[in-house]
Amino acid sequence: MREFYEAGREAWLLEGYFTPKEIANMTVHPLAEAEATLEYARKNGQSVITPDDGEYPFLLRQIHAWPCALFVKGTIPDLSSRPPIAVVGTRKATATGRTAARSIAYELARKGSVIVSGGALGIDTAAHKGALQASGKTICVLGCGIGADYLMVNAPLRDVIAQNGALISEYPPNTQAMSSNFPIRNRIISGLAVGTLVVEAAHKSGSLITANYALEQDRDVFAVPADICSPVSQGVNHLIRDGAKPVCCAQDVLEEYQERFPDKICLDGGETDDMIKGNGIPKAGRAEANPSPKMVLSDDAKAVYAALTGAPVHLSVIGGKAKLSASRLLSALTELELCGAAQSYSGGRYSLPRGHSRNTEFD
Repeated sequence: MREFYEAGREAWLLEGYFTPKEIANMTVHPLAEAEATLEYARKNGQSVITPDDGEYPFLLRQIHAWPCALFVKGTIPDLSSRPPIAVVGTRKATATGRTAARSIAYELARKGSVIVSGGALGIDTAAHKGALQASGKTICVLGCGIGADYLMVNAPLRDVIAQNGALISEYPPNTQAMSSNFPIRNRIISGLAVGTLVVEAAHKSGSLITANYALEQDRDVFAVPADICSPVSQGVNHLIRDGAKPVCCAQDVLEEYQERFPDKICLDGGETDDMIKGNGIPKAGRAEANPSPKMVLSDDAKAVYAALTGAPVHLSVIGGKAKLSASRLLSALTELELCGAAQSYSGGRYSLPRGHSRNTEFD
């Protein structure tokens, strides 16, 4: 590191992947500060990789302004052996949009894809959860430093993602979220994927920025058709008008990559290729009627499971019944969602899944 730092501005320019702003920052920050950042990251379970490292995703090396360093918590899946697909969309998703994102991500992961998204509320969260429910791999690209106090309601989900894929950020640990970070971050989401699927996006949306990055990076763009009268549908319908491939199921995406990944994509027929239905999740993507008896729940999850009812109830009520702090409550709810024993709603409400009958093993 010292040899590189002391090489100076001209040598950094010759490297070819530092922006003028990054080079300006390197001239004002001492080497000791960088070394302290690296040490802090390692102590907090994060690795730091650069384009010279073998773990650096090869797809990112093919884009303009690739990140000169990535902070990683977890393990980045091998993106050369299976098709990574970015799934993005609005934070203000409808129930139908969340269902579509979760179901298609479930099927994509089940058939061999890695799901890439941004960890935001709405479509991003649904996509990550769909991949995890399929026991698949998922990558969350953050617009802040790993460990920052950002969207704490999703902190338990990020912990699960780190155990089944990776959290990635080009920002140093604990860098706080800023609105300007997210559009810049989006080039990494599309850059990690061979194709980007947009599920619900308004006319002016960060998801459309991701789609535009994908086009600039010579990657594919897909969109889920939606209600022409809905404000959150204008963006995706315009993408389809402009040439994006319309998608109703995972096979619509994966058939584009069958020749590229012949041994990793499963395009068998049957229930895994069910179309998205407006009123529910296809059979393969639907939460099980009961938690699997093989699933071992934590004590906190058992307490929350006992507090849930068939009607949506606010977090504060559930936490009061289960006698859990907010952080433990959110972690337990994430655990229950991922094993199909809880269903989330807007406004911080949760219930037992529709048609659910209690499994006394978990009461």
